[in-house]
Amino acid sequence: MKKKNASLLLMLSLSLGVTACSANKEETQPTSSSASTGTAPAASSASATASPSADPAAKKLDISLFEGVWSAIPDPNGAGIQAINEKFNVNFKANLVPFDQGGQKMAVLMASGDMPDFVGLGGADPSYLKWAKQGAFLPLNDYIDKYPVLQLIPKTAWDSVTVDGNIYAIPRFFTTKYRNVPIIRKDWLDKLNLQMPTTYEELLNVAKAFTFNDPDGNGKDDTYGFVMANGLDNEMAMGSGFYSDTWSMKNDKGQYLPGIITDASKQRIQFLRDAFKAGVVPKDWPVLTYKDNRTTFYSGKAGIYYDGTPGNKGLFDQLLKADPNAVVETIPPFKAPDGSQALPGLSGWYQMYSLNGKLKNDPDKVDRILSMINYFATFIPPEQQNENNPDFDWKNGGVGKGYTMENGVADYPEASLSLRPKSYLEIAEWAPSDEALQVEKKAINPIQKAYAEKSVKLWSTPGMTYINPVFSIHSDLYDTKFWELNTKLIDEQTKMIVGNTSMDNWDKMVQDFLKNGGQDVIDEVNQKMQEAGAEPVYK
Repeated sequence: MKKKNASLLLMLSLSLGVTACSANKEETQPTSSSASTGTAPAASSASATASPSADPAAKKLDISLFEGVWSAIPDPNGAGIQAINEKFNVNFKANLVPFDQGGQKMAVLMASGDMPDFVGLGGADPSYLKWAKQGAFLPLNDYIDKYPVLQLIPKTAWDSVTVDGNIYAIPRFFTTKYRNVPIIRKDWLDKLNLQMPTTYEELLNVAKAFTFNDPDGNGKDDTYGFVMANGLDNEMAMGSGFYSDTWSMKNDKGQYLPGIITDASKQRIQFLRDAFKAGVVPKDWPVLTYKDNRTTFYSGKAGIYYDGTPGNKGLFDQLLKADPNAVVETIPPFKAPDGSQALPGLSGWYQMYSLNGKLKNDPDKVDRILSMINYFATFIPPEQQNENNPDFDWKNGGVGKGYTMENGVADYPEASLSLRPKSYLEIAEWAPSDEALQVEKKAINPIQKAYAEKSVKLWSTPGMTYINPVFSIHSDLYDTKFWELNTKLIDEQTKMIVGNTSMDNWDKMVQDFLKNGGQDVIDEVNQKMQEAGAEPVYK
């Protein structure tokens, strides 16, 4: 997963409570009762339970993990990890670090030859491909049929982590729907007698009104139309056709192009330039971070930002405190130049686990690790996510300890982080579909709940979810050269937005991209798409 895409996923991963992976275009249904009931599934074909501690003869094993995580870091000796040790009859050492430090620390580990028993990785990036080819990871092809949850992972996800015919990683579930997309203060629209924008011209007028017409009614000049940050975080892409990372529009040769160089993106950058000149976005946005913007929006001082569904309870609690009457809605996608009108979907998986290649002669440890992954990734339906389900209760440290129940919905206080076993093996459960998650029912905050319900309804519209064809391929040039060139494009577009460079330079910027290696990327990506039969999908 590339850095830009990872940042887009951050708020969504926090809101869903998942950090997982898969690119399923066709939803795979559970094939075992355990996958739908929440009961711990069989650990392998040779064992009757996913909990080795249930077998008195099981040998206690030392198991080590390294992973970068989005969430807070639990106490390495907390009650949660002690519970894992007891349940699985292991001495589990989880070396967890902040996600933004994970890549660098992982590289050091691999270079030292001191890889732990298994590692959490962000995706099938060039480093993963290199280490897999070097034999650092254990091929997992022969293990998939032995664990019920692994059987649920769709072929498209396995294909994404396959190198030279070998599967070297276990993808972790993520949704295809509910990505971070533009959201708006609907109550501000109503107060100012404005309609939901459907074009960039209308959007600019709304942003001006949000900035200059006192939408919060406090009599102060203290609001912005929208907020954005360095690297064009919150690029104000109003539909999949306007996103910089989608491949849906073609050149005159019939080749799909990266969104960042299309006429749709030019239209978006022109809007951002006009918005900056009009003063409806903070002047210092190029040095701001997404955290700065998140604070501004959820403290009630900006009218447009982005979020996933159902959103993060803590952030919506901040908004509830700032304005109890706030109403937030997803902005429906604008019609793009190619006629498409959809929201950008995700690959269906995010992050993965790889096992140490040296474990090929230690089948007991391999089975124990895969049994742990299988157990934590077993889907528990929302209606069973309470203290009456023993697996849910155990994973979350016990009701009244690791979590609380409020109006039938579980809440997870950060103070109880180290009491929850799932804090140490943060695996998203493999749901049979996005809808099965019932994300709208997990919201407690009234503003968040209303937002989630309307957002899910929008995402459920047939043809609303665009699936990027690059999710289905491996391209060395795309994984390396493209992102180097992409950074230069963002720098040039930033200059255009703040007025340091004329929009007349757009065509030259695109030509420089093409001649400096961009055309080679386009050629290879389209060739890989053709070989895989991959095209944009709207579902």
